[in-house]
Amino acid sequence: MRTLACADCHMPYVREGGVKYSSHKVGSPLEDIQNTCLTCHRESEEEFKQIVKRKLERKNELARAAAAALAKAHFEAAKAWELGATAEEMAPALLDIRHGQWRWDFGVASHGGFFHAPEETLRILATAIHKGQSARIKLRTVLARHGAADYEAPGFSSKEEAQALIGLPMDKLVAEKMQFLDNLRPQWLKEAAAKGLYDEKTRQGMAFKTSYSK
Repeated sequence: MRTLACADCHMPYVREGGVKYSSHKVGSPLEDIQNTCLTCHRESEEEFKQIVKRKLERKNELARAAAAALAKAHFEAAKAWELGATAEEMAPALLDIRHGQWRWDFGVASHGGFFHAPEETLRILATAIHKGQSARIKLRTVLARHGAADYEAPGFSSKEEAQALIGLPMDKLVAEKMQFLDNLRPQWLKEAAAKGLYDEKTRQGMAFKTSYSK
C-alpha cells in the first residue's frame, strides 16, 4: 500500500530552473498524468488513460442500470398511488426507493469517490440496483392488489424524455434559476465583498458554468 497524501496527486511537483516545489494549481491528476499518476504506475500515459476509461465505463454501466430501476419504480409507485394504494401498503417499497436513491446519488454525485474508492463505489451502485428492483417487486404486489398487475412503466432513453413524461416544467425552472443568478446572486456577492468574505480577484479567469441556459 502506497502512503500517498492529497498533494501527491493533486499538487504534483514542478520545476522552475533549479527550484522544485509543489504546484498550487489544485486539479485533477489526469490533467498532468506524467507528474502524478505515472510517478507510481508503470503504464504509458495512453495505457493509463485507457485503464481509467474502462473503469469509468463499468461505473457508468451500473449507474445507468440503477437509474433505470429506480425511475421505473417511481413510475410504478405513482401508478399505485393513483389507484388508491394506502401509505401502509406503499411504505416498504418507498423505503427501498429511498435507500436506492441515496446510494445512486452517492455513486454518481460524489465526484472523486470512484477514483479514490472504485470498489466501494461499484458496491454502492450494485446495492442501488438491488434496492430499486426490490421496490419494483413490492410494487408489483401492490399494483396487482389494485387491479393493475400488467401495468408497465413507460420507457425513455434520455433525461429530456423522462422530464417530459413526468411533466417537469423545465422552461419555468430554468427561468427561475436565471432570475436568481441574474439578480439575487450578484447582490449576495456584493454583500459578501463588503463584509470581506468574498474577493472578486480570486475568481479571475474562472468560467461560471451551469447545466442549463436561457
